[in-house]
Amino acid sequence: MSGCSGTSKPSAQPLSIASFKEKAAAAIITGSDLQAEPGFSSKVDVTAPESLNTLSLGVEEAYASYKRDPAKLDELLKKFAADADARMARGNADTSFRDVRDVILPVLKPQTAFRRLSDQPAVTPFPGSLRVAYAVQKPDSFMLVTPADLERWQQSVADIHRLALATLLRETRREQPLRCEEKLCGWASGDGYDAARFIVPELRAAIVRKIGPAVYAVPRESVYVALPIRLAERIKGKVEHDFVTAPNPVSRALFVERGGELVVLAQ
Repeated sequence: MSGCSGTSKPSAQPLSIASFKEKAAAAIITGSDLQAEPGFSSKVDVTAPESLNTLSLGVEEAYASYKRDPAKLDELLKKFAADADARMARGNADTSFRDVRDVILPVLKPQTAFRRLSDQPAVTPFPGSLRVAYAVQKPDSFMLVTPADLERWQQSVADIHRLALATLLRETRREQPLRCEEKLCGWASGDGYDAARFIVPELRAAIVRKIGPAVYAVPRESVYVALPIRLAERIKGKVEHDFVTAPNPVSRALFVERGGELVVLAQ
């Protein structure tokens, strides 16, 4: 890990919080192996190159300390970077199951999305070379659940799978109702869990009640659509385009239910 380079000498004019936020992001980049950039409001968004975990860290406390003593700018920035690095490294290690059970959600991704990760998450195989992982989603962080987390919480993958699907179903019914336009139904809320809604049986059942037996597609993380099976050809081109151009692609396949099980529709 590299150390912070250069110095940030206090100027005659104190830094604005926006400028302090930029320096805090730079301090994380130079003082750790993490990536960071100024985020919304007073937040710094932090990612790791070999992880899907993210942090959104507020600079308010550090900035208030800086305003009280601008000469401590370098010290405060180094501490902010070190704290970010330590928190990312901890993941879910300092959380109890009781604390997080209501904020564990499923994440649907292609198997290839996990190859580069330094810490492999707990996953459930899914048709079409997909995998379901599980994330502890808090307002300021997104942390994948690992086998070590499950062992510490004394939970199985099957336990967490059922819990995560139930939580997503509850949140969807409360915040993101099913949208249908003519024969096209689905979700495109952009909340990061649209593709994951595909794996929730009750949400597929809601679609079937609207349009009958359906063909499903999740070309990208932010899109989950369904049409009557007889119209499958109508969306094949659009699904392929979305999959190829998406920043977070999921699958180019079309899916149907056969005997109560999801399978890839033969092309």
